[in-house]
Amino acid sequence: MAFIIAAMLGITIYLLVLMVGHSSGMYRDSVRRRLDVVGGTKNKTFVVDEDISKPLSERIFKPLIKSAATRMSRRNKNDDDAIATENPRLAKLKKMLKQAGLGLSAAEFKLIRMLVVIGAGVVLGVFALLLGGDMSLMLLAMIAGLFVGFTGVRFYLTRAITKRRTLMERQLPDVLDLLSVSVEAGLGFEQAINHITAGMDGPLIDELVVTYREMTMGRARRDALVLLGERCDLEEMKTFVGAIVQATQLGISIKNVLRAQAYAMRQSRKSKVQEKAMKVSIKMLFPMVAFIFPVIFIILLGPAVVNVINVFSGS
Repeated sequence: MAFIIAAMLGITIYLLVLMVGHSSGMYRDSVRRRLDVVGGTKNKTFVVDEDISKPLSERIFKPLIKSAATRMSRRNKNDDDAIATENPRLAKLKKMLKQAGLGLSAAEFKLIRMLVVIGAGVVLGVFALLLGGDMSLMLLAMIAGLFVGFTGVRFYLTRAITKRRTLMERQLPDVLDLLSVSVEAGLGFEQAINHITAGMDGPLIDELVVTYREMTMGRARRDALVLLGERCDLEEMKTFVGAIVQATQLGISIKNVLRAQAYAMRQSRKSKVQEKAMKVSIKMLFPMVAFIFPVIFIILLGPAVVNVINVFSGS
């Protein structure tokens, strides 16, 4: 029993550390790769073994989780896709995982969620038992831990989707500017996407890489762009995809469409920045009311209150 509790506690701590430090580690890796490309030191790096250079989670824990998820589901990939088309909840979960950019299947995510939920329940139950609680308190703590673990995993997934969507929305105007300039310089649409993805990083670039690979493997440009809009799930991206598809069907020059879309995206970002700037004055009222106004009232009314107290106490 002690070994199981220790193992679940270790797995829970590892998953919590992985959830907290994954985003910062990915950002640092992308910055380091970008600096290597700019500094010309990308080709000077020497890797002894490709497997050794991978992080610990990809070398040990990810294969174990994948194997366990496969055994638990007892279905192959084709059956999983077939169930996803019939089960709306599973299809929604797979879509959320793609939007979060986690690179996990639905079975792997369910296994991780189960480990986190059970680990949180066991940890809180052990803490309640160590603090001197009885069995009823330990049971209540375990139930609270299950709820906290399930809610935490759900919050992490939603936060990852929101963060990735925000990054794509922030990067979209710059990507469209570069795409417009590349097409005006004489490159084709697919070649311009390849040129942009070779020198930039980010979630939007990853989606463009997937779109470029789909188009090079024979998928029609219209279908690849429609799938791009569905994966990004941004209104601006859907507008851009619709304009490109319509221009392709009607024979309109893509160069003019890209220029117009890039200008519209810049104006949209400018209006959003102005909107956030106008909300600052309203948001400042809350800290002023909570922290500044009480101090002002104490300074202004404090002497008067002291005088009133002295007068009544003297009488």
